[in-house]
Amino acid sequence: MSYENFAYYYDSLMDEQFYHDYYKFINEKADFKTVLELGCGTGEIAIRLANDNKNVYATDLSKDMLEVARLKAMEANVNLMLGRVDMSDFKTDIAVDLVLCLCDSINYVLSRKKVKQTFKNIYEALKYNGTFIFDVDSLYKMDEILDGYFEEEDADDFYFKWEAKKTAFGKIEHLIEIIDKENNEHIKELHQQQTYSIETYYEMLQQAGFKEIEHYGEFEKYHDKSQRIIFVCRKRRDGK
Repeated sequence: MSYENFAYYYDSLMDEQFYHDYYKFINEKADFKTVLELGCGTGEIAIRLANDNKNVYATDLSKDMLEVARLKAMEANVNLMLGRVDMSDFKTDIAVDLVLCLCDSINYVLSRKKVKQTFKNIYEALKYNGTFIFDVDSLYKMDEILDGYFEEEDADDFYFKWEAKKTAFGKIEHLIEIIDKENNEHIKELHQQQTYSIETYYEMLQQAGFKEIEHYGEFEKYHDKSQRIIFVCRKRRDGK
């Protein structure tokens, strides 16, 4: 399931510093003018890049996420191209310098076949010497941290509950419940995510055509307790 009603509360649950760190990481790892973002969510990263006069095409499968991103781009007075796109089934007319797929969006692609197709689509969308940056939740996070995870907050105007459980190796089911007491809205959504080993991601990326691949734990050197793995992949002519 894509984030629909949850989109309107998403930003209130996210850490602003995380976006700042990601923005800095992207600019350190890529030289770019044109950007395609898949799974852009509410547009936090896309708007920051558009504010730097980058040409940004921000996409998501959720219509509500795109609507929130549109309103935020208007408020920020930036030019942001928005579109509804299924990352496992798209083509671009013009190649770009940078493709982003952040905040574990890839983990919502539940079949390995579709992940492979997504990587192939992205490879074809990139210019030579272009960069693809994406992240996934690690197997450690899925199997050790999230299994049995429970978070609850009950404030005067807002109630939030997040439960997660492991349903298979590398697969997690999230139940998210939000009650907006001021606006009398009750939202309950079920989400599923699937992740794989680092070696499996390398294999799928190489099959798509990528030969130059690096990975990090969060924004630093990877270690076996890293919860978020960030991949930086570059498209080279003839794989060089």
